[in-house]
Amino acid sequence: MLVSLVLPPFLVHRMAPAEYSAWVLILQLSNYVYMLDLGMQTAIGKFVAEYDAKGDREASHHLVSTSFTILTVAAAIGSAAIAVMVWSVPQLFHQMPAALVPQVRISLLAVGLSTAVTLPFGVFLSTFTGLQQYVFPTIVATVSRVGSAAVLIVLLLMHGGLVQLALVYAGFNLATVATQFFGWRRLVKGRVDFSFLFFHRRSAIQLAKYGSVMSIWTLAMFFVSGLDIVIVGHYQYKDTGFYAIANGAANFMLTVVASVFGPLVPAVSSMQAGTTPSRIGDICIRMTRYCALLLCVLGLPLVFGGYPLLSLWVGKRYAAQSAFYLAVLVLGNVVRQLVLPYILIVVATGKQHLATIAAIAEAAVNIVVSIWLVQRIGAVGVAAGTLVGAFVSFSVHLLVSMRYTQPTILVSRWRFLVQGVLRPLIVVVPSLCLYPFWRKLNMLPAPPAVLAVWIVATAAIAWWVVLTAEDRQTGGLLLRKVLYRRVERA
Repeated sequence: MLVSLVLPPFLVHRMAPAEYSAWVLILQLSNYVYMLDLGMQTAIGKFVAEYDAKGDREASHHLVSTSFTILTVAAAIGSAAIAVMVWSVPQLFHQMPAALVPQVRISLLAVGLSTAVTLPFGVFLSTFTGLQQYVFPTIVATVSRVGSAAVLIVLLLMHGGLVQLALVYAGFNLATVATQFFGWRRLVKGRVDFSFLFFHRRSAIQLAKYGSVMSIWTLAMFFVSGLDIVIVGHYQYKDTGFYAIANGAANFMLTVVASVFGPLVPAVSSMQAGTTPSRIGDICIRMTRYCALLLCVLGLPLVFGGYPLLSLWVGKRYAAQSAFYLAVLVLGNVVRQLVLPYILIVVATGKQHLATIAAIAEAAVNIVVSIWLVQRIGAVGVAAGTLVGAFVSFSVHLLVSMRYTQPTILVSRWRFLVQGVLRPLIVVVPSLCLYPFWRKLNMLPAPPAVLAVWIVATAAIAWWVVLTAEDRQTGGLLLRKVLYRRVERA
């Protein structure tokens, strides 16, 4: 998260807008290779958690090894797709300056192929997720991202070009691949074994059954968020960099939320056999309340203080262009992520096929509205498509998906809506009261005294209204434990 905050200012200040737009498009197109994951990383985390709980090492070995073989084939397909995209750059982005096209082609080839190589090796990090061991993956991600960002910043200060940036990025991708493999061999091989060029038919069928539905979700998410920047680049190339900044700020919020609630999948998978649908439903509502509160805490400053925050981050030029995109994108992502805990629990219980209709509906609405609006009102139309699609997704999950998943996740939809969603949204009341004080071009959205009242009022509502007595008691116990440990260490 810190890297995502530190790197963009260097990029936007050391690169021309057209060049920065090209860079974000290179990264976006390269990331399309991950679509060929086919839901396998999630499947590995889920099934490894189950097999480890049962002590079935042989099944884990078959699953992980077969996954690597399948993803190696997928990586080869991804490499071919990258080659096609490299060839098609002038047609995809006809408004791109001609002088940039050769550099973009070389850069896309380097980053794209290195990304394809990382695809099968992600299997090893997924074993850590399944075993609920998060230290090593965190260290790998931190070292890789901080290291690559540091080298990229040095290159920018030395006036490096797109191709040099791309080669550094690709080099860190390959280094990460090697680290993932050796980390698995050293730390968890004793619990989850692996063999190269191994294929187990039953494991492949199991992965296909689970991954087929996940693939639909992956494809749907591709249409929901994966095409946004490319659509802007195709129709409004000059606004691509500005839109990417807004999208990056919104993704910062999503990264925090995903990091906090991601462990729900292996946790619920490992406990599924020993609990009841009503207990899982209670967990769903409680996690939804926490998620909604976290989304509000993170999203409010971005919506009401987008311009000043962006000004401090990337300068007034980008802030003026990106602030409105950011507000719309944050609202859309908040609405979508309100059902994140439910979705994660659905995935953990293997019932994602019962909730696929929501992903398909959101994808269809998002892509149609985005393409229709971008041609009429510009890049903001793509952000509006995200917002409209998010409301569709939330509504379909509430009205359709939750009805079909009742045998596994027993939850009252009315209780989910009131206690899980509407109750935490009360924290926006002080922000709405603050809105009349907002001045777009000020460094602060309101006088400091008003801001102080706003922060205190928001925190008080979050603590005394949103959180239950049980939540407050649990939070107090955790806080006391943390403080006690610190005192002991001191």
